[in-house]
Amino acid sequence: MTKQEADILHEAMEKMLEECDVNENDFKSEIVEGYSGRGMYGKETYALIINSFTSLLRALMTFPELLYDEDEGNSIATNQIISNFQTDKLGTSIVIY
Repeated sequence: MTKQEADILHEAMEKMLEECDVNENDFKSEIVEGYSGRGMYGKETYALIINSFTSLLRALMTFPELLYDEDEGNSIATNQIISNFQTDKLGTSIVIY
């Protein structure tokens, strides 16, 4: 996951906490730099730790404008963000990378 993708996902979760009446625990998120997941063989990437995948999707659907790149004049490759990441379970949390 790129820094830009991690920032977009994190910002969506933060906006849900700031602007919507939601359960705080469902929308907690934390960006991790230098994460090395399964099958990465020591390579590092950005990751996002969340408590609920459903909450992440809800945040992206609530604030789709975050997926729009004004500099490029078009939508950031939404399916790139949604389909190209992998996940690991961290006990009660999920890491997306």
